[in-house]
Amino acid sequence: MSPERKPPGRVPPSLDIPLLTDIVEDEPATAPAPVATKPPVVTIPQELLSEMLTERIAALTDRLLREATAEIHATLVDKVWDKLREEIPGIVEDALKENGQKD
Repeated sequence: MSPERKPPGRVPPSLDIPLLTDIVEDEPATAPAPVATKPPVVTIPQELLSEMLTERIAALTDRLLREATAEIHATLVDKVWDKLREEIPGIVEDALKENGQKD
């Protein structure tokens, strides 16, 4: 019994991924007083943001590798079963011929 397969839903990798330092500065820039209609700006220290992103990226990588491994395993199991179905009848026929059981 092979594992359930999920249809591929992959997004092609992009080379336009910005660097963390391009987006988050070491120290927040001084901004004008917040306008009443805008939500307050929450600043996160770069170290903390970097740790959070590293943990989430590592978890995503682990999940994607597990999914890929399951897909590869399912494909290989299917190939083995196909090969067995293809070759076993010949093995049985040869064994029967060797023992004089089949003409």
